Amino acid sequence: MSTGWRRRLWHTFIRSRVPFKATLVKAYLRAVERRRSLASDPRRDVEVEGVPVPPARLRVLVNGIPDLGWFLDSGRAQTRHLRGLLTDADRPLDQMEAILEFGCGCGRMTRWWSTDAARTRIYGCDYNQELVRWSESNLPFAQITRNELRPPLPYSDNTFDFVYAFSVFTHLSVELARAWMDELTRVTRPGGLMWFTLHGASYRDRLPLEQRERFDAGEIVVWFPEIEGTNLCAAYWPDESVEKILGRDLEVVGHLDPQLEPARAQAAQIAPHDSYLVRVL
Repeated sequence: MSTGWRRRLWHTFIRSRVPFKATLVKAYLRAVERRRSLASDPRRDVEVEGVPVPPARLRVLVNGIPDLGWFLDSGRAQTRHLRGLLTDADRPLDQMEAILEFGCGCGRMTRWWSTDAARTRIYGCDYNQELVRWSESNLPFAQITRNELRPPLPYSDNTFDFVYAFSVFTHLSVELARAWMDELTRVTRPGGLMWFTLHGASYRDRLPLEQRERFDAGEIVVWFPEIEGTNLCAAYWPDESVEKILGRDLEVVGHLDPQLEPARAQAAQIAPHDSYLVRVL
């Protein structure tokens, strides 16, 4: 079956009123994850630069694919990109006391902060207990905590100099995205920075026609909000709608649009996501 036909069938299912649609979608997602995990390299006990690598099954839970090379290369490129952003904002990592990865999974990005842990406290949190358990056992340089799908986080006000979230708000309803943005603002110090990614205009063509029209009118479109937090819940944010989750205590420092700067976004391995760097006032 061609990609075009598969997409049309998927769009038809999204618009349908099939009973127990969310249950069916979640079962489909789990079946795909199992199939992809079983088809991957069976090796488990692997270390790269002294840090263990999670098994394929956990990599699939986070990325949707088991590929070890992509898991390592993308996490390395993304943290390198963040280092550059922080330096350009006059807040280099080596001058920070504590940073947090919100939605750390099994450490695809967190692992690359291991050499910074002597100067900066590294934290991570995720709501998937299995991923948290692996990270706790294998990333001893970081303080890993489990959170619930909804706020709050188990941290005091003004704890972190920098908080980041890659491909987390992409899988939340609008209401929950607003709640988490407020919570991340709470735990970030005044003057501190936050970085996050969204599905922006680069994803527009993936939408069915009527949803594309709503997106073009500035409306946020969310697929399967009833299973938010999973990879099949997908939120699509027009540029002008981003202010809806940014409270008065945040200002945008930078926006990387992969349509305007494709080479830069590709080098950072965050394309086709839009990414935003914001400062807490």
